[in-house]
Amino acid sequence: MKLGLPEALIGLLAALGADAPELSAAVAALASGARDVGVGVLLGSNLFNLAALLGFSALVVGGIRVRRQPLILDSAAGLSLLLLSAGVVGGGLPPAPALAVAIVFFGLYVVALAGRLPAVRAVFLPLQAEVAHDPERDLPPATHSWAPVWLLPPAVAGVVLGSLLMVGAALRLAPSWHLSGWLLGSVLLAGLTSLPNLYVALHFARSGRGTALMSAATNSNSLNLLGGLLVPAVVLGAAAARTGLLDMTWLLALTALAVAIPLMRRGVGRAGGALIVAAYLAFVATGLAGGR
Repeated sequence: MKLGLPEALIGLLAALGADAPELSAAVAALASGARDVGVGVLLGSNLFNLAALLGFSALVVGGIRVRRQPLILDSAAGLSLLLLSAGVVGGGLPPAPALAVAIVFFGLYVVALAGRLPAVRAVFLPLQAEVAHDPERDLPPATHSWAPVWLLPPAVAGVVLGSLLMVGAALRLAPSWHLSGWLLGSVLLAGLTSLPNLYVALHFARSGRGTALMSAATNSNSLNLLGGLLVPAVVLGAAAARTGLLDMTWLLALTALAVAIPLMRRGVGRAGGALIVAAYLAFVATGLAGGR
């Protein structure tokens, strides 16, 4: 915020930092051979992000306003990566080409967001102009100290180490606690590793930065899919991703709902927030009822 960045770009940077526990937990589980847990952490955390960052935040503060043009840009990038990931999970797309296309799409999105290349900016001009001149960026910053910037690297390192230890302990304790891979990954670890994202979202919501909040939610999910699902699918094989087919179906449905509500209402009110949270609870209840 000190640098006068657009709200949507602030949301992307926030997502980069807050995604560390989700990505490290998922990669640790995949590397240990617990593929259902690893994929579950990624897809479950994406579902939790939508429910907590958008739904719960709207309930807490009474609603969040989201500017339409940055939302269209964020959603276009997020949905592109989600559809590519769904193709890999469903077995219709090989991981390597899907990853290559996803990197290109996300790279174009970041360039359009920053407005650095004239050719790309011309394509996204109506959207990028709105993002670059977002009046929300003129809100007063919460702090005038650079100390938090220098604390970021050790903080992220601590979060990653803590996530690795948490996953190791959870995998050892799961058999004695009779926890299924789905419950452990898609619900418990997914929720715990998403708490930093929730903290960031509540800060944005309380300070009236709805556009940054929406960007943080969509970009957090995109980064999870890119770094935690598509990259491991290329390294470990497509079977690593296909264990999450049912979770991916829920994620597609909840993402469509979470994008449609602010597009139609120019934000997420308490009723919309409650609907998003209820959809997530239905996902959990359905999984438990099915004995997953």
